[in-house]
Amino acid sequence: MPIRGDDAPLRGSYKGEYMYLSKEEEKNLSGEEGEPVAEAIDYMVKFGEAFDAERLLDIVYVHYPAEMAIYEGSVEDLMEYAEKRPKVSVPTTSSTLCMDLDQWKAMGVPEELAIKQMEVVRPHKEMGVLGTYTCTPYLLGFIPPKDSYIASVESSAVIYYNSMLGAWTNRGGILTKYSAVCGKYPEMGYMLKENRKGTHLFRIEVEKENLQTFLDYNLLGIHVGSIVGSEVPVLDGIRTQKQEHIIGMGATLATSGSVSLYHIPGITAEANTIEDAFHGDCPKETFMVDVNDLNEARNQVSTIDGGKVDFVLLGCPHYNLGQLRGVALMLQGKKIAKGVKLWVCTNRMTKLAAEWQGYAQMIEAAGGRVVCDSCPVESHMRSSTCKSYGLPTPYIEVMATESGKMARYVKDLIGCETLLIDRKNCIKAALKGRWGE
Repeated sequence: MPIRGDDAPLRGSYKGEYMYLSKEEEKNLSGEEGEPVAEAIDYMVKFGEAFDAERLLDIVYVHYPAEMAIYEGSVEDLMEYAEKRPKVSVPTTSSTLCMDLDQWKAMGVPEELAIKQMEVVRPHKEMGVLGTYTCTPYLLGFIPPKDSYIASVESSAVIYYNSMLGAWTNRGGILTKYSAVCGKYPEMGYMLKENRKGTHLFRIEVEKENLQTFLDYNLLGIHVGSIVGSEVPVLDGIRTQKQEHIIGMGATLATSGSVSLYHIPGITAEANTIEDAFHGDCPKETFMVDVNDLNEARNQVSTIDGGKVDFVLLGCPHYNLGQLRGVALMLQGKKIAKGVKLWVCTNRMTKLAAEWQGYAQMIEAAGGRVVCDSCPVESHMRSSTCKSYGLPTPYIEVMATESGKMARYVKDLIGCETLLIDRKNCIKAALKGRWGE
């Protein structure tokens, strides 16, 4: 059992096991650094001992679960916690909210909900949490070193950090905020090397022309994730050099299954070869993937084949500047059909860059909207939220999107029909108000 420090004291566990703590951790637990730190490290100890963790790890970064007003009690819990004056001890970004803080009226957000959501901004600033409000913090320069320990929420961020960057994190939840305060996380799950080895091998036998777009990689993620669930797939045969493809595939792996780590030999951080990916072991199973599997993946989440469209969503996960430029050029000199809404979701820092370049203005001149801080399935458009605030349910009838992650969630959370089509066809649907006819 590892010991941090020559005389690290033994701490009794609530589960009948034991965890070793360093002198510093014992002091923090006793309250020498204040109540918020003591409480935070106590939560980490309890959490770790529940999963037989033997020690706590020093983390270098946290992606924080920003409190969304669509969840009952979430904002209230933050306000109560903020009264203790906690401060984050490591760089800490924040995940999405239920609305764009600047454009909530134009989005149709009820004022009562908007006022409640805006309450989180002040305590976040006071705690030191950075108001990024995005699912893609790595696009803003938050790139922890390979093999560093971090604590992250948001499934598409977790899988990117683990796989592409080789930072080590579990899929965090509400306790992640305590990691931000004490700078610790239990040594368990994907913080252990033995849990990071591949489990299933997928040989990708899809011709290059059928694996070129953001949507194609989303379809691959849907297929593989639905097979492996929460295990660690190894994908052999992918040669993309586009970051957006990898981001989209990871997001759908994390939602069609609950994948938090995958390996692509020669591309991802921890596997130069297939043997590296499996730590020298053999895969549990091997699968061949062809274009038929991609077509079937689309059928899993697309609920209709065509017809009228009233909402088009791009930017799940949040778009980068290059993707915004691509949409702007597709829309230049054109107008979105009457009765259709087009949202292109990104973070506020990227939107500022898009405004400086003129791309955001081009999208808005066509009738679209560049939305920050949120996305439809985490907004007032959720069926449960609509019912609470007297909004129509479903809030929209048909959504067209290129995002497998969004399409996977829409039917259950918003209740509308879904068209999963590529970016070019999403734009066509927005311009015509229809698709496939």
